[in-house]
Amino acid sequence: MDFRLSTEQALFQRTVREFAERALQPRARQIDSARQGIPDEIIREMAGLGLFGVTIPEEYGGAAMPGDEIVYATLAIHELARADLSMSVPVYTLLCQGWGFLLARHGTEEAKREILPRVASGEWFLGIATTEAGGGSDLANIKSTARHDGDRLVINGEKTYISGAEEATSRGGGHLTLFRTDVAAGHRGMTFAYVPAGAPGVSTTLLDDVGRGGLSTGAFRYQDVEIPTRYVLGEINRGFYVNMEGFNAARTLVASACVGGAERALEMGRDWVKERVAFGRPLANFEGISFEIAEDRGRLEMLRHFLLRSAWMIDQHYKDGSVTQREINEAVAACKLSAPSLCLDVVKHALMYHGAFGFTKDCPLEMAYRGVLSYLVGAEGGANIMKLIIAREFIGAEAIPYR
Repeated sequence: MDFRLSTEQALFQRTVREFAERALQPRARQIDSARQGIPDEIIREMAGLGLFGVTIPEEYGGAAMPGDEIVYATLAIHELARADLSMSVPVYTLLCQGWGFLLARHGTEEAKREILPRVASGEWFLGIATTEAGGGSDLANIKSTARHDGDRLVINGEKTYISGAEEATSRGGGHLTLFRTDVAAGHRGMTFAYVPAGAPGVSTTLLDDVGRGGLSTGAFRYQDVEIPTRYVLGEINRGFYVNMEGFNAARTLVASACVGGAERALEMGRDWVKERVAFGRPLANFEGISFEIAEDRGRLEMLRHFLLRSAWMIDQHYKDGSVTQREINEAVAACKLSAPSLCLDVVKHALMYHGAFGFTKDCPLEMAYRGVLSYLVGAEGGANIMKLIIAREFIGAEAIPYR
């Protein structure tokens, strides 16, 4: 048993941190405030470092280390989130990484050769579109449909609260999308496929989020949108299972973003209380503060180690099958259950230590508070869904079946 990163992993982590502290951290506030997306030069430099391609095989233009894809992605997202507390850049990146990873495993050869090199190069954005007005956590309740017509699928319906809606439209790319192909079959009648944001019949509406100002959120409406069947991941009517498998990678990376942001917030809080003096002594001398920091530090370190183990479990599953999908489901759900709420706690505590300054936009902690809220509310699955998954895997599927 060895808890150390390998030499290559440690070098990669250090390289990403150096880039993030130099090129991203000084611009995070401006990116969040401008709400104009991530600057092209940052995207280009990230692509040059291989950050969009760490989960994509070399044969499709990526930079993946076979058997270690999710561990490397987890390290990258952690460092990006430390630098960009708004969560805009880390979330943009983790979407491309997580869903690129799934496409590389379940996409057709034609789709992989068309899409993945453009994602790895930073040219295209790749995201996920499952949520609808009547079904986010309850995916079995989605209404969007696709009719199988020869070598095409014809899609009708709507998706909402979709990250990267504008980026996929303006930069290029699209979203892996879940819809019904057999209305009477419940979750056994769903198909998962890539839908280009610029396909004829797709219309986009942008929403105004509280946080993550550098990454858009929007809604799609599909009116007789035709896509080739080569864009299907897995099999027709088996998309629910492929989608669920993809959520494990995405949720792991979301948890990593939360841990990275919380780590930076905790360090900011620590540095502040060591310097700030009240009643003749530093705030750090007050046990009410130092004990709270100690608790946050302990919780964060435990989660960071468990998160890396969960990423390792995913990689082991695909490498040699030594870890089962059910084991991964439970571990990842535990990470996603814990990370957003812990991050919010740590950020709130650090913000409070800063007093009135923490309530201003001169203090970057408010960006973190707004940014992490999306993952507390439910992006990539809310807290109760994570509890349901853990209960299902621990108690048994027969006790808590999918509809």
